[in-house]
Amino acid sequence: MPRLWTRTIGELTLTYVPDAGVAMIPTRVYPASAEEDWHPHRPHMTDAGHLAMGCGALLVERGGDRLLLDAGHGRITGEDPEHFQHGFEHVRDLPESLASLGMDPAGLELVAFTHLHDDHSGWARPDAVEGRRSLFPNARWIVGAGELGDGVPASGERLAGERERTTSVADGTEIAAGVRAWALPGHTPGHTAWVLDTGDGRQIVAFGDAMHSPVQIPHPDWEVVLDHDRAEAERSRRRLIDFLSQDGVYGYGVHFADQPLGTVDAKQLGTVDATGHWRPWNDRTDAR
Repeated sequence: MPRLWTRTIGELTLTYVPDAGVAMIPTRVYPASAEEDWHPHRPHMTDAGHLAMGCGALLVERGGDRLLLDAGHGRITGEDPEHFQHGFEHVRDLPESLASLGMDPAGLELVAFTHLHDDHSGWARPDAVEGRRSLFPNARWIVGAGELGDGVPASGERLAGERERTTSVADGTEIAAGVRAWALPGHTPGHTAWVLDTGDGRQIVAFGDAMHSPVQIPHPDWEVVLDHDRAEAERSRRRLIDFLSQDGVYGYGVHFADQPLGTVDAKQLGTVDATGHWRPWNDRTDAR
């Protein structure tokens, strides 16, 4: 399960802010997989045979500027898991995580979302806290072009003050110093990764649900049950894996349980189907 951590990488200070842990039923999350496909992936699974995933947000700080990427799962009881979930575990909720950092959510001015599924917009929703301003009452919301569709759905606002507080940005838009949008559609129509320039020649990609687990790196053809456009999602995964295999490029996978920061080991790249393996960040070998 995930844990709170802070890393300084170049000019950036990154803090993974956990909100919950989730145990998934592997063949339901990845319907193209079979039970026997999971034997090589036991390190990513619980003793009971469920796929471990995390949920949370990434706090990005450069100098005096701060932004949050995604907003966690929000209030959950764990009593009604989806059909592909075994259950939830509160490792530490996001407000508690922020409090442990001495951070007042009311002081945060910018939250950027990879997409607007509930487990990424949780504490930004109108029902997150009393008052309908969300946990972040003064923040502006940034989403990728196409994510809002034709406007607020009939079911109501997905983000607190969605009409007034939300800006949609095109592929390549810089939303803060050294932070730009990278459109990786498929999981949702406007799914967007955020590419962070560390200031020392490296890049970090917060790629949201373009991949849900390291197991998708050797299996980019494994669609996720919630992918909106499965063919487009696979194309985005392959683009992402290729980018992460380059020198100096790291990825942040919000759902990657206790391995959210890492890179694709280019030495494992071979045939079209052998797409490498996830190499988690190791302070002793990767830090500068």
